[in-house]
Amino acid sequence: METGKILRLRRLFSKEKTVIVPIDHALYTGPVEGIENLEKVVGEISRTQVDAILITPAMLTRVRDVIGNLATVVRIDGTHTRLGSHLEKINLITSVEHALKVGADVVVINVFVGTENEDELLTKLGKVATSCCRWGVPLMAEMIPSYILKYHYAREEGTFDLQRAADEIKLASRLGVELGADIIKTHYTGTIDTFREVVSTTPVPVVIAGGPKARGDKEFLKLVWEAIQAGAKGICIGRNVWQRKNLKRMLSALCQVVHNNAKPEEVYQFV
Repeated sequence: METGKILRLRRLFSKEKTVIVPIDHALYTGPVEGIENLEKVVGEISRTQVDAILITPAMLTRVRDVIGNLATVVRIDGTHTRLGSHLEKINLITSVEHALKVGADVVVINVFVGTENEDELLTKLGKVATSCCRWGVPLMAEMIPSYILKYHYAREEGTFDLQRAADEIKLASRLGVELGADIIKTHYTGTIDTFREVVSTTPVPVVIAGGPKARGDKEFLKLVWEAIQAGAKGICIGRNVWQRKNLKRMLSALCQVVHNNAKPEEVYQFV
């Protein structure tokens, strides 16, 4: 691995595991509750034990004065919104070079697996991975199977097949590494055993996404704890964090679970 990648990954995983808070949701949803004022949110996050934020290049330039020691994961794709009809079409909006210019430690892209345009998204992943090798910057790939995509954005209702989801998450996660990703962001499979299979067959750090905000604080913390027990190297969760009643307390609880292996019942009382 290139020295640049090693040093940047060391910053992201300075405590062995990582807590990343994405605040790029306005690309798709607009300025929803919790991220109306990014400077305020980033300022609050920077005063906690959180390791990094995930943000767009343009917004990173606007929060540089309040970012403190947070590492930066910068999104370089994003060509769909909730108003459009082609959710799976998400192309590059800038380059790895530009992300580095504005201060990226890591770049991130979305890859939907099993969609009609799967070939285009996988080509995007391969090309960005090649560019990341050229510039010595780690690549995080959000590897989301089409089955998860449908439920994540409430496109379908009905019984959710956990085993099918787990199998597709395992496939997508390994695929991301095969095409050059240095970190995989994906969804928790629902059980420690099935997620342990994902981690064991994915030879790079795996961090979990949060999904729709539909869980109580205690259940949410339990999900994170289970993922860590299964071998996840951290979390990359946005709305399930900054739409909670008390952001600072939730961040503190999450850092305790991820970095200190605290059990949910030990930190829930402080949320």
